Amino acid sequence: MRLGRATLRAAALLATLLALALSACGASAALPSGEPCGAAAPEVLAAAAGLVAKRIYVGELTGSETRSDQRQVERDAPLLKAIAGGNRGAINEAVHRLVYSHTHIVRLRITRGASVLSDIGGPYIIAPVAGPLRLHGRTIAHYVLSVQDDLGYVKLVTRFLGVPLVMRGGAHGVPVEGLTPGPASIPDLGPVTYRGVSYEAISFAARSFPGGPLRISLLLPLGGSLTSSTCAQIRSAELARAALLISRRFQLSPASFPVYVKLVRTLTDGLLYIRAGVRELAGSTRPGPSQLPSTGPVTFAGKGYEVSSFSAPSSVGQVRVYVLTRS
Repeated sequence: MRLGRATLRAAALLATLLALALSACGASAALPSGEPCGAAAPEVLAAAAGLVAKRIYVGELTGSETRSDQRQVERDAPLLKAIAGGNRGAINEAVHRLVYSHTHIVRLRITRGASVLSDIGGPYIIAPVAGPLRLHGRTIAHYVLSVQDDLGYVKLVTRFLGVPLVMRGGAHGVPVEGLTPGPASIPDLGPVTYRGVSYEAISFAARSFPGGPLRISLLLPLGGSLTSSTCAQIRSAELARAALLISRRFQLSPASFPVYVKLVRTLTDGLLYIRAGVRELAGSTRPGPSQLPSTGPVTFAGKGYEVSSFSAPSSVGQVRVYVLTRS
C-alpha cells in the first residue's frame, strides 16, 4: 500500500474479508451475564485484538486488489514479450510500469529459475503472493508481488486497534516507523513486561517479501478491573473499541454506512447496527433486533450475543453504533 492510502484501502479489504465472515441471523432477549472471566481475561482480550490483526493480514494476501493485480501481471503483453525475448531492459521497463502506474503493487519480482530478471519496489514489504507467467500455454518465468508494505500494515493495525505492534524477521526487528521495539522474547499468547508495563501478547506468523519469515505481535495493555468482567464482556468491549477506531477512518453517512458495517462485520465477526434513536439506519441484517441495550447480553435467533455500543458523529447527526459479538 502506498503511504497515506490507509483509509481507502480499508474499503478495498472488503471483497476478501467478506468471505471470512460468519453467517448472520436475527431477534432479542436477555441472557445470564455469566461469571467473571478471572485469570483467562488477558488471553480473551488478546485473542479479540489478534482476530482483527490477522484478518487485515489475510486481506492483503487474498483481497480483490491482490487478485486484480495478479491477473494484470499475468496478462501483461509487453512483460511477457520481453521475458520471452530475453530483453532485460524491456523487462525492467514493464515491471517499473506495473509497480508505478495505476496498480496497487508495491513490489514486483520476476524470476526464471534461480535468476532474478527484475525486482522493483520498496524495501520493507509483507504478504507476498506468487505465480507463473505463461505465454502460449508455456511457463516462461515466475513472479512475486505484494500490495502492502510494512508501514501500511502498521498504520492499519494501529489505527484500527490502537495498541503497540512488534514485527520481527527472525531475530531482527523491522526498521519501520511506528513499530515498538518490544521485549527480547514475546510469546505466542501470554504475559510480557516491557519498560515496566505489563501486557498480554499475541503473535502470529506472516511472510516478508519475497517469502521470508515474519512474526507479528500485538501488546495489549491490561486494565486493573479486567478480571472482574465476564469473558464475553471483555471480548465485546475490545471489538467495539476496534469498531470505534475504524469509524474514525470514515466520514460516516448513509452512503458510507454499508461499507463501514461490512468492514467491521468481517474484521470482528460481530454484527453491527447503526441507529438514530429507535430508527435503524444500517445493519448487518435486515431487519435488525427490535431492541438493543447500550451494553449487555441479548439473543439473536436463539444465539447468545454480548452488546457494546458507542455514539458517533455522522452527516445525519449523532448516531449510536451497536456491536454484537458471540457470547
